[in-house]
Amino acid sequence: MKDICQAVYEKLLSNKKIVALIKDRVYPSVLPENAPLPSIVYSPIISNYDSALQGDTGFVRQTIQFVCHDRTFKKARELSRLVKATFQDYYGDMCGLHIEAVFIKADYDYNGNTSLKFNMEEHMSSIEFEFHFNEK
Repeated sequence: MKDICQAVYEKLLSNKKIVALIKDRVYPSVLPENAPLPSIVYSPIISNYDSALQGDTGFVRQTIQFVCHDRTFKKARELSRLVKATFQDYYGDMCGLHIEAVFIKADYDYNGNTSLKFNMEEHMSSIEFEFHFNEK
């Protein structure tokens, strides 16, 4: 069975509009130092597993966050809209993993002026989805 993170990575890179903007700059968890922009970082946030009386059912609700990085607010937001179009209300085969449903959980924007880094030349748009699938 394919891992949800690998399926998500492959699905992002199958979107020609996304690839035209970012090439293959899709990273797990952390944006590498000095990475070229635009880029996308995806991170699994939380997994919820359903159980029955006899044990684990294999059904998973996995929340994944996508943070789109770019030089301007507008460009970061446009990239996040492409991510949204890729996953919102998706169901079916996702690169070898059967997805039963995908629901948007959160959508928000912020600039690079965070408590860790003060860089007004980088903006981020974040979007989170909950993926429903059976891992068995």
